[in-house]
This record gives sequence, C-alpha cells and structure tokens, in this order.
Amino acid sequence: MPTSKVFLEVFKSLSHPNFDLKSFRLIFIKAAWKAYTDIDQNPISQSRFQNIFIPLFDALFVNTNQDIKNILNDIREHVVEQSKIERFFSDTFYIVLNHYIKSFYGTVGGWEKISPFASAIERFIAYTAQRLEDESLFIFEDALINALEMLRQNSDTITVLNTYYGVPIQYPAQILHTDKQSVIIRPHPLQETAALLQNGIYLLKNDQFMYDVYASVNPITLQGERLLELSRFDQLQTSLFHRQNIRVHPHQPYKFTIIHPSLTLETHTYDISIGGIAVTSKNFYPISPFVDVVLQFPLEIMGQNSEVQGQLVFKSAYEGGYKYHFKITPTVQQEAELSKYISRREQEIIKKLREEII
Repeated sequence: MPTSKVFLEVFKSLSHPNFDLKSFRLIFIKAAWKAYTDIDQNPISQSRFQNIFIPLFDALFVNTNQDIKNILNDIREHVVEQSKIERFFSDTFYIVLNHYIKSFYGTVGGWEKISPFASAIERFIAYTAQRLEDESLFIFEDALINALEMLRQNSDTITVLNTYYGVPIQYPAQILHTDKQSVIIRPHPLQETAALLQNGIYLLKNDQFMYDVYASVNPITLQGERLLELSRFDQLQTSLFHRQNIRVHPHQPYKFTIIHPSLTLETHTYDISIGGIAVTSKNFYPISPFVDVVLQFPLEIMGQNSEVQGQLVFKSAYEGGYKYHFKITPTVQQEAELSKYISRREQEIIKKLREEII
C-alpha cells in the first residue's frame, strides 16, 4: 500500500451524523482562498485556484489514488511559494478545523475524531513545510502498530515506563490486541496505576521501533481483567534516559535558599537528584546560567543544614511563576546523605503508589 494511503485514512475517517462532505469541501476551498489572498497581493484567478485545490481536497479527504506530492508541487509552483507554505496551510486548517469542531455541537463523542484529525493536520503541515525529509511521520502510527502486532504474534513483551513523583516505574507489558488506531496491553498493576495517574505511558524503543513513544491510555475491562488501551502515539526524538540519576519529589515543597553573588533566591524544592535540583518561585530572579552559587539544603533533606555548590543550568515558566534548574556538586559526605534521602523517598513513593491500587 502506498504510504499516502496509510496516512490519508485519518483524513477519510471524519464522517459522523452531522457531517456533510459537500459543504465541507466548500468550506475547505473558501478557507484556502482566504488564507491565500491574505498572504499574496497578486493572487491568481479564483477559478484557477479552485482547479488546483479541488484535487488536493479529493486527495486528502476522498480519493487515496491521487498523488499528494504532485499536487503539492503544483501548489508551490503556481500558487504559494515555499517560504509561505506553512503559514498558508496553518491558516487554512485553523478555519477548517474550527468548522469541523462546530459540526459536533449538540452531540457527544466528537473528541475521538477531532483529536486524531488535529494531529494529522499538524503532521501534514510539517510535511508541506519540508520540516520532514519524507512521509515517515505520516505513517508513524501505522508502522508502530504494525511493529507492536509483530511483537504480539511472537509473544514478545514491550518495556513501558512512567514516573511517579519523579520515581521511574518500569515493567514489561504483554501486547494482547492491535487495530488501526489502538493497542491493548496487560501491564503490571503498579504500571497501570502510574499510567492512569499520569494519563499516559511511555513505550521504550526496541528492535522493532527506534524511538521511545508516548501514548495516551484508557482503562478497559475484558472478561473481568483490567487492561490498558493505548492510542494517540507520539514518537520522542530524544531518549528518555538522558538523565543518569533518579529525581524524586520531596514530601512537601521545602523552603530553599540559594546564595548568588549579587542576590539571594528564596524558593521551594520541586525535585532533586544526586546531580541536580529544581526549585520554584513566584519571583523572577535575573541570574545568568553557569554562575557559581551556594544552595542551602534544609535539614529535612540532608539531616542537617548544608551548603552545596552549584550552577544554574536554565530557568523556565512554571504555574504562574518560575522554575530554576541547578546542577550541583556535593562533597562525598553530602552525596552520601543525598543518596540516603533519595533512596528513602523513592521507597515512600513506591509505597504510596501501591496504596493507589484498587
């Protein structure tokens, strides 16, 4: 099957009782014309424009036999230059998606179609903007599910991962069933609980797929057994294992003081590892990365008040305030105390997760 056929199945599964394909075609052409005339001061005639874009609509939403690549090449050559193509299709699909969402008004269950459509639009725009070398992202879900089906047929398991208060929860899971858009797995009870609390799960790369993958989860029961249905898969371009140390969330956000050469930061702990700590504050502190600071650890973490050397790595927005991420260089004794705290906190978190199992 050509790759475009696999991808376009997403666009061709939009039908529902209130959906009218003919009016949707008109909306698509009008949206594209508006987006085009907004960015081009010397547009081609509207009739010529329609002659070019009706085949695109048919290729996306009706007929898989049409060649998307050739149609897009015609658009780039005769209508929208490559530098404007991403904005053009973004504006077009903002209008189209808005119309499609409105068509569900007064019904239930629409998000099951809206979410995959929005994801497919994003991938299509990325391809038209040539931010992808080929159509591989278009067929990602199909290729992934095929790989998982092969593992199922071979009775192989997959390794899945969640984090719970910073602690990695990682067990093998058995693949029970696959279809075009979802996969059913039998996870470890701790994994199931962590995944539901996190509203998702990570599938770790293996011989069948080369990237870690994030999936949404839905709890289901089959023949009295609790299972997880996975859908809406997203591949991660970087490995989940770029951190060498476990990071745990403290029992509570302890007050945390950081001494900078020019000011003092009053913050609260977010998470901590042997090699780093993240803290939060409602205040914005104008400090630069990689400047030496002194981090004053509270006795709840170190057993006594201790000063640890460190450097700011980066800062980010967080819940109406800011999060500051520091690399730390503890002494041998400080590292030993931190290790004890992290190990103890990890056990507390695992115990709490077990208590969540019902």
